[in-house]
Amino acid sequence: MRTAICVVTGLILAAGCSAPPAAAPQAPAVGWVERVCRAMVVNGARLSQLPAVDLADPVAAKEGLLAFLKTLSESLTAVEDGISAAGAPPVVDGEAAVSKALAGIDGARTSVESARTRLAEASAVDAEAFRGVVVGLGSELEGLAGSGGPLRDLRENGEIDDAYREAGGCRELDGVI
Repeated sequence: MRTAICVVTGLILAAGCSAPPAAAPQAPAVGWVERVCRAMVVNGARLSQLPAVDLADPVAAKEGLLAFLKTLSESLTAVEDGISAAGAPPVVDGEAAVSKALAGIDGARTSVESARTRLAEASAVDAEAFRGVVVGLGSELEGLAGSGGPLRDLRENGEIDDAYREAGGCRELDGVI
């Protein structure tokens, strides 16, 4: 009997000294989405600093807009790189969602680069003519703002959307689409 009490006491003491149970492993899709969201959050923060544009000073406006469009293009490239670096999403039809998102990023970057080229070629000497170019570029790029971007394209996949809802690192992107 004494031996049984010692064994039970030993088991109780051992259980009390053991490590807490391990947290449930993160689903692979959630980890993948976390990596993608991280790239989007970091690069989205760069874009939150919009340039102050005073069309009354076309030279300064041109410089500010060119710098912003360059940052926008670089950010699109960085998001694309972040999605690619995350690897293939571990979900059914995940690669099709990624292909659609990457194609959308490529199209957006092409539009931004085209606008940037047109702006660089525009003369800032004539304020009215320059204003016309800027208004035209604004209309041209307006479609990018309402597209929902790569996040919308990725979340069209149900499994990626479910993982997004579980991924704490994506909370900063809530409300984007």
